[in-house]
Amino acid sequence: MFDDYLTNPITYDRLEQRFLDYFDAGISAARLRPEDFRSPHYNVFFVDGTKDREANPIFSAKHLPSGNIVRIVIFESHPEYTEVHNRVGDNDDKDELCLFMALPDMQRAMDMTVAWAKQQAS
Repeated sequence: MFDDYLTNPITYDRLEQRFLDYFDAGISAARLRPEDFRSPHYNVFFVDGTKDREANPIFSAKHLPSGNIVRIVIFESHPEYTEVHNRVGDNDDKDELCLFMALPDMQRAMDMTVAWAKQQAS
């Protein structure tokens, strides 16, 4: 369904929107405060204004009260789903959860973003 996401801007935008919609629905269902989250957090454009559609990241969100971040990177050349925590921020006092996935792991990664949001809010 999304196999041509790197070559077709329409497919890429639909895939990106699918992640955003899932996250929004998940935080709503969990009765979390949407205003506590900014998504996308990383919104990458080239100097000429063209959107970067390389799926790094395909999705990102920041929990504003804590400053913690989640991002999903589609990484087809390494198809094993991987979760990595990085320390970020001025004093490395924030956590960024990076989910590296191939398309077959899309649902798992989307579920993890909602679990991450719930964890941030608790």
